[in-house]
Amino acid sequence: MSADTSSCGFSQIINHPQYFIPTGDTQFLTQNVLFKVHRYFFERESSSFRDIFSDSDGNTKPYTLDVKPEEFAHFLWVFYDEDFEYENQPLERWLVILRLATRWGFRKVRKLVVRQLEKLDLQPIDKIKIYSDFRIGTQLLIPSYSTLAKSPTLPPLSEAAKLDIETILKLTMVRERALQKAAEDGCRSPTSASAGDEDVKRFICEIFDIPNMTSASTTEPSNTAAEGSSTDGVYDTTGSSVPTLQNPAPGGRKKKNGNANGTSNANGQHGSGRAPPS
Repeated sequence: MSADTSSCGFSQIINHPQYFIPTGDTQFLTQNVLFKVHRYFFERESSSFRDIFSDSDGNTKPYTLDVKPEEFAHFLWVFYDEDFEYENQPLERWLVILRLATRWGFRKVRKLVVRQLEKLDLQPIDKIKIYSDFRIGTQLLIPSYSTLAKSPTLPPLSEAAKLDIETILKLTMVRERALQKAAEDGCRSPTSASAGDEDVKRFICEIFDIPNMTSASTTEPSNTAAEGSSTDGVYDTTGSSVPTLQNPAPGGRKKKNGNANGTSNANGQHGSGRAPPS
C-alpha cells in the first residue's frame, strides 16, 4: 500500500491498493486505510447513504466507517469485479458482504448474496443458523428442516447448540408428527424418515408457520425471502454469531457529524465513537 502524508491518531493513513480509484468521487476511511470510490453505487442502492450524502453536500473529507478494511474491500468487490465472477466464492466472503448489505440497507446486494448462498452446499443446521440470523425468508429453509426432521439420528449436541430452543422444539414436533403419520399409514417400524416428503413438508409449514408454496418456489429466493421482513430498509441481525450493528438510520435528515480527526462520520456517531442519544 502507498502511504498518505496524513495521520489518524498514531497510525499513518494509507491508500487501499485496489480501491483507491483516481476517478472516484467519495472517500471512506476504515481504521487507517483510505478508500476512494464512486458514490453512485451507494446512492443507487442505499437510502441510508443517500441521506448521509445529501446532508453533507460539498464535503471533501473522508466518511469514517466502523468496519475492517478487508471487510469493506469484500463489499466493494461486488460492484468492481470486472469479470463478475460470483461463482465459487467462499462462504466467509459472502457472509461479510451479507452483513454489511444488511447493516446499510443494500437490498439488491442482499438478494445477490442469497442467490449465491442457495448454490452452496451448506449443512442444514449451518444454513438455518445463517438464514435465521439475517432474517432470510423461511421458505428457503424448508429443505433443511425436512432433512433434519427425517434424519434417523439426532444431530450431535455441538451442532444442535447452534440453533435456538424454539427451532429445536419445533423440529422435534415435526419429527413426532411424521412418526405418527408413518404409523397411521401402516408402517411396521415407523420412524420420522418413513413419512412421505409432502407430509413432512406440510408439517413443517404448519409448525413453523410458513406459507406452503410449491416445491419450485423453495429453490429460488423470492423478493420477500431474499430481502427479509424489515420494513424500513435496514435489517437487524441479532443472532449470537452476528452482532447487532449500528446502522445509519434512513428516512430522517441528520445533522452533519464530525469526529476527532475532522472527518465526516458515516455511522451517525459522535467523535467519541459513541452513538448519539436517541
